Amino acid sequence: RAARAAESGGGSGGGEAWSGARSQEELMEADECILVDREDRIVGGASKALVHRRGGLKAAAAAETEETGGGQAFALHRAFSVFLFDGRDRLLLQQRARGKITFPLVWTNTCCSHPLHGQEPTEV
Repeated sequence: RAARAAESGGGSGGGEAWSGARSQEELMEADECILVDREDRIVGGASKALVHRRGGLKAAAAAETEETGGGQAFALHRAFSVFLFDGRDRLLLQQRARGKITFPLVWTNTCCSHPLHGQEPTEV
């Protein structure tokens, strides 16, 4: 796996350092999120690019969706968030970078990501 990731410029979930050889867009197309139904049952996988685009899966024939304020839908998918507090109960927040494809400049949790489709939890 390390050789394959090195050839492709690295990627999420491989544990290798990112070489910068692949763009943010390419990585979002390559990483496949776990699609779930409203009961958190796995129903498939789709790229990060598709699951983070309103209507990106056109209500995903196989996956249920979550309505947003504009009536458009995102595909339901697994994700996790980390909330880090110090000894004085202050929460560390991050402001997402201006260049991020999803939610640029938004203030958000300490960190977050996605378990990837086809990987065991110990690999993620």
